[in-house]
Amino acid sequence: MTVTRETFTGRRSGPWASRGLPGGTTSRLVLLIAAVGAGGLYVFLQAYFLVPRNADFFFGTFSRCFRDPRIGLPEQSGHAFEEARRLMATCQQPAFVDQAQWVGIGFVLLCGVSLAWYLSHPWWVTRNSCRRFPALPSLRSRPLSRFPSKEDPDGREIAEYLDQQCRAAGVQPSPVWMLDALARSSNGLAFGVPWRRRVIIDAPLVRCFHTDRDLFRVVIAHELAHLRNRDVDKTYLAFGIWWAFLTVAVMPFGVLTLHRAWSGEPPVIPPGVVQYLVDVPHALGLMAALTVLVHLIRNSVLRARELHADATAAAQSGYEGAAAIPRALLDPAAGQGSARAAFGRLTHRLGYWPTPEKRRRVLREPALLTRPTVWETLGAGVVVGVFTASADDLVDTLFRLLWGKLNTRMGDLTVGCVIGAGLAGVLAAAVWRTVAASDLEPRPPRAAWLALPAGLVGGYLAGASLPLITDGTELPATTLEDQGFAWLLRAGPVLLAGAVCATVWIVSAARGLLPRARGRTALYAVVATSVVSFAPWFAVWYSVRRIGQSNGFQPALGDAPDIGSTIGWYTVLSRWTGFTWQPLTVQGRLPSTLVGLMLLWLVPLTLLLVLDKARGTNMDIRPQIRTALLIGLAGGASVITAGIALPFLARTALPPAVLHYPGTQQDTGFPGVYWHTYIALACIAQGVVAVLISITVQRHRPALVLAGISLTALAADLGRALAFAAVGCTRLFGAPARRCSLPFAPEVLAEDLRTMALRGLLAAIPATLLGVGVRALARNRMTTQHGTDQAGGRRKPVRTRTWALATAFIVLIAADVAAVVIALPGDQYVWETWLRG
Repeated sequence: MTVTRETFTGRRSGPWASRGLPGGTTSRLVLLIAAVGAGGLYVFLQAYFLVPRNADFFFGTFSRCFRDPRIGLPEQSGHAFEEARRLMATCQQPAFVDQAQWVGIGFVLLCGVSLAWYLSHPWWVTRNSCRRFPALPSLRSRPLSRFPSKEDPDGREIAEYLDQQCRAAGVQPSPVWMLDALARSSNGLAFGVPWRRRVIIDAPLVRCFHTDRDLFRVVIAHELAHLRNRDVDKTYLAFGIWWAFLTVAVMPFGVLTLHRAWSGEPPVIPPGVVQYLVDVPHALGLMAALTVLVHLIRNSVLRARELHADATAAAQSGYEGAAAIPRALLDPAAGQGSARAAFGRLTHRLGYWPTPEKRRRVLREPALLTRPTVWETLGAGVVVGVFTASADDLVDTLFRLLWGKLNTRMGDLTVGCVIGAGLAGVLAAAVWRTVAASDLEPRPPRAAWLALPAGLVGGYLAGASLPLITDGTELPATTLEDQGFAWLLRAGPVLLAGAVCATVWIVSAARGLLPRARGRTALYAVVATSVVSFAPWFAVWYSVRRIGQSNGFQPALGDAPDIGSTIGWYTVLSRWTGFTWQPLTVQGRLPSTLVGLMLLWLVPLTLLLVLDKARGTNMDIRPQIRTALLIGLAGGASVITAGIALPFLARTALPPAVLHYPGTQQDTGFPGVYWHTYIALACIAQGVVAVLISITVQRHRPALVLAGISLTALAADLGRALAFAAVGCTRLFGAPARRCSLPFAPEVLAEDLRTMALRGLLAAIPATLLGVGVRALARNRMTTQHGTDQAGGRRKPVRTRTWALATAFIVLIAADVAAVVIALPGDQYVWETWLRG
C-alpha cells in the first residue's frame, strides 16, 4: 500500500497522513449535474407535449405540412424527392424551433434557480427550522452572534487558538466565527460564499475548549477542512441543483401529467404523426425513479465531503487529536429497538451523513476515499442511459432543423462518440482509482475486473431502456420499441464484453504506471487514451444496436461461389474467409480506428520507457518490447511466406475453370477468395503472435500484444505486394501475359491494413486469454514438480538499444497515420452517404 498511496497522492502514507488524498466530491458533483441534465432533458421534452398550446401548435404545423400539395413524396430518388424533402423540412421547422426554445428555457430556469439557491444559502442556514416541517427553514433567524469576543480574556485565548488552527489548516483569510447560544449539540457548520466564509460553533462545543481540548480541536479542524477542501461551494451547489430540479422539472411535470389525466384525452393527433405522449402511470413512475436517482446522488456528494473532511482533519490533528474523532461520531440508531435500529441504519446509510462505521473505516484507511464502489458506476451508467433515451428525440430535432431529415447513421455515430467518451472516462477513472487504492498484488482487485464494468454497463442499459417502459411512446429516430427488450439480449453482451476488454487494458496500464509515476500525468494520459480509443467503438455499437428486427451483431458468412461450389473445402473456405460483421464494417470507415489501436500500445509503452529512464528504476521494459516486436515481425514474415506459396498451392488444388473465373457483383470469384484467404492468414498469424507474446512476457500484456500484432499486420500488408506479384508471375487468375512487377496501390494497402488490424484484433483477444491460461498452467505445473525457480537457470537478458525501439515505433506510427490519410477520400464518400440516410 505504501508505494501505491505515495504514487497516487504524492505524500507519505501513514495512519492519518492523507491530507492530499482526493475525496471524490467533485466527481460525484459532476455526476449529479449530469443526472439533473439527463433527467431535465427527458422531462422537458415530454412536458412540451403536455401543454395544450404546444401540442396544438406542433401537430397543427405537421397537419398543414401534410396537406400542402407541393410536398407529395414521389419516388425516393431524383431531384423531385430531394425538393419535396426540403420543402417538408422548411414547413416543419417552426415546430421544432418552438420545441427547442421550450427545452432551452427549461435549462435556463434550471441553472438560474440553482445559482439563486446557492447564492442565498447563507440566509437559509441562519434561519430557524420550521416547527411543523423541520426540513424547511422558517422566517425567524437563529440567535447567532460574532465569536469570540476579544474584550474577554477567555475569548482572546480562543481567538488566538482559532487563528492558529486556520494557519495550520492553510485557510486564509480566516472565516467569520459565529456562536449558536441555543444549540444543544457540540458541532460546527461551515458555509458562506467565496468572498465571505462563515463557521457556526455550538455553545456546548465552546465549553469543550477547557474540558476536552482534543475534541474541540478535531471539530474545528473538521470545519476548516471543508474550507480547505473547497467543498462548501460544492455542498450548497448540490443543494441548489436538487431544489431547482424539484421546482423547475419534477413538480411542473407532475402537475401537467395529472392535469392531463383529469382533463381527458390528449389533443387529436393528425394521421401520420408519431404519438409522443406517455400515459400517466408510466410518466409518474419514471419521474419518481429519476427523482430518487438524483436524490441519492446528491446524498453521495454530501457523504463524500464529510469523509474527506474527516481524513483531512485527522491528518492535521495527529495521533492524539485523531483519536478524539471517533468520540464525536454518534450512532443515530443507538438506543432504538432492533428492527427500528436496522431501518434507521439503512436510511442513514443513504442519507446526508456517512455512517459512523464508514467514518471509522476511512480514518483507519484513508485510501478508501479514492476507491469507487459499484454503486457509483451503476449510477453513472443509469445517468448516461437516461441521457441516451432523451438524446434520440433531441438529435432527431437537430437533424430536422439543420438538414431536413430524420436521424441517420452519422447522427448516431456523433451522439455515440459523445456518450462513449463519458462512459470511457468514467470507467478509466474508476478502475485507476481502484487499482491505486489497492495493494500491488500479483492479481488486480476483483472489482476492477468485472464489477465496475458490469455496474456501468448494467446501469446504462437500464437507463437507456426508458423508451421501452413508456407505454404509447415511439421515438421517431429509433426502432428499439419494435425490438422490445430483446435488444438488451442482443446488444448487451457485446457492450459488456467491450467494457471488460477496456477494463483489462486500463488495469494493466495502471499497475504498470502507478509504481513509476509521480503526480497525475499518467492518470490523465490513460483516461485521455481510453476516451479517444474506446469512444468510437461505443459509437459503432450505439449505431448498430437499432437496426430494426434484425440482429446487427450477428456475423454473416460469405457467399458460396457458383464456379467451384462442388468442391467442398473450397466452398467452406470461400464462406468463412468472406464473413462480414457489421460493427467491423462500420468501424473500418472511421479514421479513429487505426489511431485508437495505435494509442493503446503507444501511450503506456512510451510512458513506461520515459519513466524508467527518468527514475532510474530496475524495471526495464525494453527487453519485453523487443521480444514482442520480434515475435510480431516473425508473424508478418510467416504471412508473406504463406502468401507467396499460395499461388503454387492453388494451381495444384483447383482446376483452371475455377482459377480463371473473375466473379461478378453477385458471385464471388477466385480473386476475391484468394484476397480473403490472405487476410485470413494475416489474422491467424496475429492470433498466434498474441499467444506467443502472452506466454513469453509476464507484465503489460495488452500493450505488448497490441504492439506485436500491429507489426504483424503492417508486415503482412506490405507483403501483399509480393504475394500478388507471385500471382502475376504464375498467371494464376488467367492473365494473358506474365506480370512479375510489384503492384503498388496506396489506397488498397491502406484499406487492407485497416481490415487486417480490425479482424486480427478479434483473433488476438481470445488468443491472449489462451496464452495467459497456458502460461499459468505451465507455471503451476513447474512449481509443483520443481518447487521455486532456480535463480541460476535464468538467462541474462539481451541488451536492447533504445534507438531501435524508437525506430520501430516511428515506422508503426507513420504507417498508421499514412493509412488514415490515404483512406480519407473513400471514407468521405461513405460519410456523405450515411449523412444523406
